[in-house]
Formats: sequence, C-alpha cells, structure tokens
Amino acid sequence: MEEWLSTALNFIIRIAISVAIIFVARYIGKVVYRIIISTAEKRGHITLQYKNSLMTMINIAMYTLAGFVIISVIFTNLSAFLAGLGIGGIIVAFAVQEPLGNLICGFLIMMNHLVVDGEAVEINGISGSVEEININHVVIRTWDGRKINLPSKEVWSSKIIHYWPSDIRRNEIKVGVSYSSDLEKVVKVLNEAVQSAQLVHIDDDHQPLIVFDSYGDSSINFIVRFWAKRENFINSSLDVAKTIKLKFKENDIEIPFTQIDLHVRDVNPDIVQNSNKI
Repeated sequence: MEEWLSTALNFIIRIAISVAIIFVARYIGKVVYRIIISTAEKRGHITLQYKNSLMTMINIAMYTLAGFVIISVIFTNLSAFLAGLGIGGIIVAFAVQEPLGNLICGFLIMMNHLVVDGEAVEINGISGSVEEININHVVIRTWDGRKINLPSKEVWSSKIIHYWPSDIRRNEIKVGVSYSSDLEKVVKVLNEAVQSAQLVHIDDDHQPLIVFDSYGDSSINFIVRFWAKRENFINSSLDVAKTIKLKFKENDIEIPFTQIDLHVRDVNPDIVQNSNKI
C-alpha cells in the first residue's frame, strides 16, 4: 500500500513539474519576444507583419525545449525510451517530413523577407495581397475576396511576382489633343497639371514624365506617367484626369471627339443630279 501511494505521489509530482515547466516556458517565451521586438523596433530592423510569426517561432522553440525537459523528468532512464523508438521513429520521421519542410521554408521566407504583409503578389498563378505570414503557411486574399492558404514550402519553391515592391508605384493615363494644338504648350500644361495634382507623389527619384504615344485617327496621343503612394494609387488616376481637364479648359486646349473626315472623289454627275431631285 505504501509503495503504491509512493508511486502515485511520485507520478503526481512529475505531472505537476511538467505543467510548471510548460508555464515557465510560455512565460520565458513572452519575455524573449518582448525583448526582441523592443530592441528590433528601436533599430528599425523589424516590421509589424513579422510579429505573429516571430511569436510562433519562439513558442515552437520554447515548447520543444520544455518537451525535452519533461521527457527527462518523466522518463528518468532515457536509454530504454530511445531504444524503443526503433522503426517507429523512422515512421514518424516520414510522417512529419512535409510539416517539417513547411516549418523550415516558413523560417526561410521570414528571414529573407520573401513576401511582406499587404504586398500585391502572384504566387504559383494565384494573385492577391498577402494577408498573413505564418511559420507554416502564407494567407493570400485574392482580388475577388477569396482567402487561400499556401503552404510555406510551395511559396518558397514557386516563382513570385511582386506587383509593386515599394510603397510608391507608377501610374499612367493616356490623353489625346486635337491636331491643331501647339504641342509644346500641351506638354507644358500636362506637366503643370500633374505637378499640381494632390495625389501625385513627387521627389528627386519620382518625377512625372510626358511621353508621345501615337498619331491617332482624331487626336495626337500622349502618355502621362506619374507616381503615387500605394494607398492613393487607384484614386490618383481620377485626380490627374480631373486636373488635366481643368488645365486644358483654362488654356483652350481641345480634347477632340472621335471624328472622320470624308473626301469624295470621281463622283458620277448623274448620281448627284438624281440625289438633288430627291
């Protein structure tokens, strides 16, 4: 009886120690996370999108360490336990090969900043914005609102198209003017219009550009290229178009309608005479 009570008490103590180890590991993980985040943010070496992934990595490391400690507490003689792994260990190794590969690739994705949160990308034929980066998968929100989870291994091994890797993206619109317009004046007014538009971003490295496009059927066409911040990209086209229309009106520059000039040659006089009678 005393031996049974001693064994039960010993088992309860080990369970209590194991639970305590888990809580301690969790607490240490949070402390380490806060220290890393605080230090990195002061140096500007980390962005917000990696905080959740960093916490996941720290938790995995701490819980793995806690697991080894717990095993050493429960299995005081590890030699028999390790010997018992045998073929079972090989089977488990094959079973965890895919998840382990995703974990490793997820770690590489984060360390190399392969994709970032909010970025517009195309991965393995799937286009959308990166909504979340986890240690084992990346969440893509497609343009039509679908949410797709891509395994980290697939993301790491696929060709990735970054639609705009920075916060500044180039935009452009086409503008046509009549053939009677003074082209030097047109280019000057277009430059003034773009530079006065509110949503256009201009600095030493991002200057607007007016490019000749083509001689159209009814107009001489130009391409107006300019830069805008990511949050203003969609609305910048309308902003520039409205500003150009206003500037053209102030400077009497015509935006022509589509028109066709018809020149008639070698007309049969009898046909003209008959048409006049009608």
